Amino acid sequence: MNGTRFSLEAQRAIIDAGDMGEAVAEALRVVCLSPDATTGAGVAAMLASVPTFAIATRTARYEEGLGDLRDPDVAIVVLDGDSGVGCATIEKVRAACRAYVVAVSPEDDPETLVAAMRAGADEYLSLPLSQQDVLKVCVKVVEARRAGKAPSAPRGGELWVVYGPKGGVGVTTIAVNVAVAAHAMQRDVALVDLDVHAGDVACFLNLTPMYTTRDVVAGFERLDAVAIRGMMTRHASGLDVLAAPTPGRDPSLELAGKHATGILELVTGMHEITVVDTSGDLSEASRAALLAADRILLVTDLTIPALRACVRTLDWLRGEREDAVRAVEMIVNKHANRSGEISPNDAARTLNVPLRAIIPRDDAAGWAAVNSGRPLADVPEGVTLERAIAGLVPRTPDAEQSTGRPTNLLRRLAGAIRDRTAS
Repeated sequence: MNGTRFSLEAQRAIIDAGDMGEAVAEALRVVCLSPDATTGAGVAAMLASVPTFAIATRTARYEEGLGDLRDPDVAIVVLDGDSGVGCATIEKVRAACRAYVVAVSPEDDPETLVAAMRAGADEYLSLPLSQQDVLKVCVKVVEARRAGKAPSAPRGGELWVVYGPKGGVGVTTIAVNVAVAAHAMQRDVALVDLDVHAGDVACFLNLTPMYTTRDVVAGFERLDAVAIRGMMTRHASGLDVLAAPTPGRDPSLELAGKHATGILELVTGMHEITVVDTSGDLSEASRAALLAADRILLVTDLTIPALRACVRTLDWLRGEREDAVRAVEMIVNKHANRSGEISPNDAARTLNVPLRAIIPRDDAAGWAAVNSGRPLADVPEGVTLERAIAGLVPRTPDAEQSTGRPTNLLRRLAGAIRDRTAS
């Protein structure tokens, strides 16, 4: 379900290090269990079209396949209208072999997703399958095989918290577009809206979530990774979003520190990067996020009230975290370079911390993106502003080490797909 970043070692294991144009075929054994032979054949045809991998696929109905699994690398279980039978099949596959189990379904239904994951599926994909989704599964399995570990081994991700103690400085714009930019760089990203009273992440991305943090809190005592994954909404960009309740429509919700901590522990365990949008007040949830963050993007504009609020926040952080100076990155947003505006140099002296970035004011781009419910990367007016915000996403260590080489296997394979289509 989630995007995946692959290590430089894994990329080089699959791409011939001596010839960038020549790919080494990796063999994978796949069994596809489907109650419908036509659907199974369609899955097999998609697998056969994937470049770079030599995939041997067997298709069978549930019971027939369970009796002859033959220790596959990947087991695909197709769920139909009666997902209960398919989930029972997933449980049997999980008990019988060590394959990476992928549940596929024609319905992108959160309840079916949760049931499949609880049954033991490692991944959940919607039909019809895309080559990009299949490529991610294949590379993940190969990388794990070469590393000698299970493909589904858990890993902890980074927590990036975007916080502005003064309203109106553009925290949500930065949080949303940082998350989109990180995902565009082939990072596995979640976006969490902890502003439970006025959170607008869903509005900024034109999402109508089925579940929000209200549902998370209601079921908090039973909360686990599978449950919270089912409560997240997939955006068209590939982001997994945990939305806040709809402002003004849902009853007021108090998100305690233990709720925020529990949510973030689970989400960061499933994603490489979790970006958090917070409320401007130092609520329990905001404090919990700030104290747990690997990066704090502290956002201000060049006005005295916003800078004074940031000074107070920095003082609080220094009292709570020994590494506050290392964790905090000061972001000046909406810089207009006009008379009457405090200069960036004076702002840095006032804050007593260096400025990480100065983001230009671009009302036309911001309005176009917000009013259309799209990221800045998807609106023509947003190019300059999007690039400035994308600059907040650091290059990965793998990318730094691989100058002049392909930095992502999926990008190479996507090129192979385009070349094949063109020919």
